[in-house]
Amino acid sequence: MEDFEEFEYQPKSVKEIFIEMKNIVELMVDLAYSAVLFNDKEIAEEVLDLEERMDLLNYHLMTHAVLAARNPKEAEQITSVLQMANSIEDISNAAGDLAKMVLEGLELHPVITEAILESEEIIAKIQVSPDSVIVGKTLGELALASNTGVWIIAVRRGKRWIIAPDGDFKIKPGDVLIGRGTHTSVEHLKEIARGVIRVVGDERA
Repeated sequence: MEDFEEFEYQPKSVKEIFIEMKNIVELMVDLAYSAVLFNDKEIAEEVLDLEERMDLLNYHLMTHAVLAARNPKEAEQITSVLQMANSIEDISNAAGDLAKMVLEGLELHPVITEAILESEEIIAKIQVSPDSVIVGKTLGELALASNTGVWIIAVRRGKRWIIAPDGDFKIKPGDVLIGRGTHTSVEHLKEIARGVIRVVGDERA
């Protein structure tokens, strides 16, 4: 898990910065759709925080690029990296625009929600019951993406949001999981989270 409240710069290679940008923009798109689907301003705020992080990373990437381009051949290679980074930045900005629509209270046409819900992969809220076998287990132990086909992109615990929880994150009763997966996989995980199904994957949790 990462705390995006303070963006302290740590020296990184071009590759490390590029990978972080890629991972963040994927998360931003998922969260932006979540914010729209659930009309959730807190998630929308998280998207804008991540957009700030992206701006910072893009700045450092450009700085690295300028320092690395010591001759025409290297400059040509770096140009392709910058073009890809700019494309990622465009996606980030688009996700930010979706979040701003939620924060501004813009009334969305029902077709937008329908389009999200009818996609092959959907974003869903999954409430964890005290009776569920996943309570007290970490995401690493459960391997939900492999065992259920649902990727957990965020968790709401009370009024607190945990964005991109890592494998050490332990699930508690009452947690609300924000997951991405197919309709079938999401419904399956909901049954597990409600305590109806007592098995995760091939093994008992």
